[in-house]
Amino acid sequence: MMEYRIAIPHCYKWMAAGNKKLYIEYIKGYIKSSHPGLKPVRIEGSYVICVKK
Repeated sequence: MMEYRIAIPHCYKWMAAGNKKLYIEYIKGYIKSSHPGLKPVRIEGSYVICVKK
């Protein structure tokens, strides 16, 4: 299965203010709105790894 590496906008780390659960929710919302055909699988540093739905 092909994996896609999407850069996470820097502002999400700042907006979450250290709250890991909120940070993950921001990333899920970003992928859902900006890349609707992809599903987030994991986070690697400042990238989210996604697969096609």
